[in-house]
Amino acid sequence: KEVNMNQIVPIDYKITEWFSNLFNGNGWGVVLFGVVCLLITIFCSGALGFEREYRGHSAGLRTHVLVAVGSCLIMYISMFGFGGLNATTRDPARLAAQVVTGVGFLGAGTIIQNGSDIKGLTTATTIWGSMAIGLCAGSGNLIICIFATLIMLFVLVSLRRVERVASRHNPMIIIVCSPNQPILKEILQVANRFSINIKDTESQLINYQNEQYIRVSIRIAPARESTIIEFIDEIKLTSHPLDIKISTEF
Repeated sequence: KEVNMNQIVPIDYKITEWFSNLFNGNGWGVVLFGVVCLLITIFCSGALGFEREYRGHSAGLRTHVLVAVGSCLIMYISMFGFGGLNATTRDPARLAAQVVTGVGFLGAGTIIQNGSDIKGLTTATTIWGSMAIGLCAGSGNLIICIFATLIMLFVLVSLRRVERVASRHNPMIIIVCSPNQPILKEILQVANRFSINIKDTESQLINYQNEQYIRVSIRIAPARESTIIEFIDEIKLTSHPLDIKISTEF
């Protein structure tokens, strides 16, 4: 039996229509629908923002919720603010397109590049995803909005472990040096000369021989063993660290 696609009504459209018909269709049902959209938006974007906040990123809970709520409001206005759901002169996608562009610039502000090290890409992506959640909820696609949030949370939480396993073959170099030494600048200069790609850096203060020093951990992309040895020897000559060692495991 052939299925007529024109006769298939999405369940989200039925939900929107049900809200529109509440209170004898006097408009309060549409207002109630907007409140429900905002609540779902806050819950979904808050879950993403909490994950970023828990990981210590600058763009956390408040940023994600505000971006999503703003996007939801703009989409809701596009759907119901210019003549209602049955208006024929409106274009709901026009304002939504502007939101996509604007939030893209906002997310770019969270990306930080320090030499060859780039941070904030995942946070920028989750901000962009919060915008999509807001647009999705504001347009009445509540079910797909919730499922999309669950998928994003799965990627953020569960796939982090997969990334760690995949990156174990990337060598890690641990350097201990004086806290007054510009070690990161020197490392980046040496890495540039040897065409070594630094994937991630981390630094912290430690107690070494009853004094405070800086321990810098850098994870580099896979390279030839001879190149890595030359890279470490060059760091020893230029930076004179107190200690330096290489490891391929966490």
